Parts: sequence; structure tokens; C-alpha cells
Amino acid sequence: MLQTKVGAVQLATPLLLASGYITETPDFFLRAQPEGCAGMVTRSLKKHISPERVRIPVPRYAIYGRDSMLNCEWGNERPWTDWRDEGVNIVKNTGAPIIISLSGRDPEGCADLMREFDRLGVDAYEVNVSCSHSGVLHSNLNVDLEHLRTLLCVIRPATLTPIWVKLSYSTLLLPMAAAAEGLGANAIVCTNSIGPGMLIDTRTGRAEVGIKGGGGGLTGKAIFPIALWCVHQLSQTVKIPIVGCGGISTADHVLQMLMAGASAVELYTAPALTGPRVFRRVTTGLRRFLKGRPEYTSLANLTGRVAAHTGEHTFSSPMPVVVDEKCSGCGICIEACAFGSLSLVERKDSRPLAVIAGSCISCNACVGVCPPKFGAVISSFGDSP
Repeated sequence: MLQTKVGAVQLATPLLLASGYITETPDFFLRAQPEGCAGMVTRSLKKHISPERVRIPVPRYAIYGRDSMLNCEWGNERPWTDWRDEGVNIVKNTGAPIIISLSGRDPEGCADLMREFDRLGVDAYEVNVSCSHSGVLHSNLNVDLEHLRTLLCVIRPATLTPIWVKLSYSTLLLPMAAAAEGLGANAIVCTNSIGPGMLIDTRTGRAEVGIKGGGGGLTGKAIFPIALWCVHQLSQTVKIPIVGCGGISTADHVLQMLMAGASAVELYTAPALTGPRVFRRVTTGLRRFLKGRPEYTSLANLTGRVAAHTGEHTFSSPMPVVVDEKCSGCGICIEACAFGSLSLVERKDSRPLAVIAGSCISCNACVGVCPPKFGAVISSFGDSP
């Protein structure tokens, strides 16, 4: 029911563990797989590590809200040989796919590592040209189209294993994706962190992440709408599969990514902050969705569904609906309505009930602010997907 694939890579669920500090070793994945994580992407590996990058600056995370963060991760602290000598086989023995993440900054070193890992039979390579914060210090590969072309001309002949190119949000995202496809990439992964951004500890006046300059890449829920837009645009630009990444933490996020055009997704910030059980919550939600929508025999039926509904402007829609039995009368929706279209009335049992008046313009602010535990105000906009 939840099976999918990214080209030749078969997945038991659409959920992969994304590259980052928690994939420095296989340990976190071994805890996440029983919860519904279908495979993992390793830490971005480099053959040659400059002295500056032997250690990662700390603090490496700065939490923003409860579900987003700045981070200054910038490479493997353990040698790449740990994965060659032990890590790859640990993951392969679980039966799950393993994707080796490689830094695209050094094309020849990247090709050398591909030849090393091809001997072990890995499932794909995710080549990272997308870091949003270390690029400020070491040139921005995420907007360097010529480097991407040079990189693929070096690494594509080096391996028959699928190559996934990881890109990030930028003004050159679509030209870079098209170039990657034309030069033999098998999938696009998008997006990496977005930024750089900054947070300051007002008690000390210091930046909250330890990298020189104080900038970090923003990840987590705060970037989800941008990541979703990237996937949607990529789906209109390339024919190869897309792996969505960026702020995914719920089943609804995954469904949106699939409808935008993704074949699978990667999670990082949510498991990094809340642990591997997020995969169980997401897969449970996906099964619940499919059970309630029998017209969809699999998640693959959802891929790219939104494209049929985004070709024209929409100028009118039905008013939102208040579900009487769910409304608690909390009044949050009334405070959020800028047009005075909501009011509380007394029910027969003397409990208050929100009522929407004819002056409503269907902006749907009330839908967005209604507490999820109630879900009392729902949108009636458009047709079912």
C-alpha cells in the first residue's frame, strides 16, 4: 500500500532518513526502520577534508520555535572509510536501500568514492551541491551551473549506479535541474536547508550557531511551503523522479509533497528533534488516508495531482464550514477574522458555537487558526484531489 520507487530504487514506504549529523553512523536508522523509515542517506562524505572541516563548529544547532532550526553541519567528522568498511553492510543487512551522500565540491574525489562504494553494491548516490551556509564561506555551489556541469561530466561516466543530484531553493534551481537531467542524473532531491539565516542570543550578543560569520541553514517546518513549491516547479521542468525534502513532519506534509510531484520524501529535522517515532506517526497517517480514500490504490496515484488544479486563477469559492459537533466555542477564529464575518451564538445546550455570515470572502484564515485538536472549521474549496 505504501510502496513506491525512485527510478530503480524500490522503497517499502516513501520515507527516507535524510543526510545530516544523525546519519554519521547507521545507528539512528536502525532505530527508525522499524518505525516505517524505508531507507537512509548517509552523511555527505568527502575523500579529502580540509583541516578547517575536521571538526564541526558548535553549537551546531539553534532551535527556532519548536520545529525548525538553524544548523551549521558541513561534513563528515568520521572518515568515509567507516562506511566502506562497516556502515554500508550494516544497512544492507536490514534489507533497506542505502544512498551514499557525497559532497559535489570535489568532482574527482567524488568519482573516486563512487568507484569505492560501487564494489559494495549501494543503491544510489546523492550528490550534494546545495549547502546554503558553508557555501557562503567556500563558494555557493547551489547557484554554480558551470560547476554542476563539470561535476556531472566527471561523475556520470564513473558509475552505473543511479545518481541523485541534491539541489536547493535558488533562482537557478530549474536551470540546474534541467542541466542535471540532461547530463545523466537519475533523480533530483530538493531542497536542502535555506539560507543562510541568523539567530542571536540576546543575553550574550553572540550568534546562536558557532560557524564563522554566525550564519546557518534554516531547516524544519518553517521552510516547508518553499520546499513544496520547489518540488511542484521541478515536476513541471524535469521528467526524472523528484525526492521532496524540507520541513516534512506529518502525513499531510508527505501527501502534499506527493501531490506536488515527488515520488518519495526525506525527513531530517523532525526525527532529529523528536526521535525516530515520527516515522511511525507519518506512516500511520498515510495508511489512514488511503483507507479513507479507496479510489487510491497506492500512494503512486497521488504523484503530481496538484498540476491539474494550478493552471488558472481562482476568483470565487464556497465559504468555510463550521462542524457543529467539533466547535468548542473558543473564539479563536473570530479574533482571526479581519472582516467581521464570524460570531458566537448560543446552542440549545447553552454552549457557544461559531457561525459564519454572508460577508465572508473565503480567505480561510479561520480554517488555518482553528486548533487541530478540534478541526471544527474546514475549507469547502474546490474538488477532491
